[in-house]
Amino acid sequence: MKTMEKMKMRPPRHDIAVAFRAPLGSIGAQLFQDAISLALRSRRVAEAVISCAVVTDEEIHAINRQYLGHDYPTDIITFPLEVKPLEAELVISAETARRQARDYGVRLREECVRLAVHGILHLTGYDDGDEQARRRMKRKEDALVAQFMNSDRTPG
Repeated sequence: MKTMEKMKMRPPRHDIAVAFRAPLGSIGAQLFQDAISLALRSRRVAEAVISCAVVTDEEIHAINRQYLGHDYPTDIITFPLEVKPLEAELVISAETARRQARDYGVRLREECVRLAVHGILHLTGYDDGDEQARRRMKRKEDALVAQFMNSDRTPG
């Protein structure tokens, strides 16, 4: 019985790497790592290896066209590689994140958190393919972003 209790109480192991191939000003890897980790914990993912690349619109456009057949830039693309333990890649456009932050009237930090959380939610079973699923996903996303931003003490 004690072995089972220890297994349940073991802290999550999240290996999260972030690479910047496009600048985001003062926003660094820690913001993405913390947001991704929060989303993983909220979905009770005990083990994960996540790679997150912050790229240009040109690069995400090429990836979107090559792998998904969509001929336009987008904000985030997720690539699930393994289910257990979760292994995946997130690709986020810095330029689209900036535009969306401006369009939505939020700080760039908040939009980056939203995109990272959105990607993890997709990887862990949420979908936004129809209106009901989109509303469900948006509620979870909004709650996690609010939780993160309320605890985020970094200026900017």
